Amino acid sequence: MMKSVAAYLVNRRVLIAPVVRTTSGVGLEINPQNLGSSPDHKEVEAGLATAFARSEWMVPHPAQSEWKGFFDPFLKAAGVRSLKAFMATAQLLNVEEKDGEWIVTPHRNLGAKEGFEPILQDQQRLPDLSAVAHELLKLEQ
Repeated sequence: MMKSVAAYLVNRRVLIAPVVRTTSGVGLEINPQNLGSSPDHKEVEAGLATAFARSEWMVPHPAQSEWKGFFDPFLKAAGVRSLKAFMATAQLLNVEEKDGEWIVTPHRNLGAKEGFEPILQDQQRLPDLSAVAHELLKLEQ
């Protein structure tokens, strides 16, 4: 199974979350780590490593009644109350580990109604988590 992590810069905070698989095969971003507004390189690299380790988890597929509020932990970690406020400043990098390489895909923010879309032409293959941490920290600039 491919490991995957979502890394956000939102409301001047770095959030890193594992993408786990449900028993139905759906990828879910869960348990965001809030690294704060100015994490250093080592903190980001450690956060990525933790999220990648957790991305191997398989979780039960949520029942229909469980979807409402599913993104609330991300709103709380970002210090905002609504998806609209979250999306107002959010930048997203998706990171996948495949065959010892880290594939980093930036996403275009289309707003609260449309979400994100990958910018495939800007995708990068990086040799290690240190390089991934460097790319994530570049979002802050």
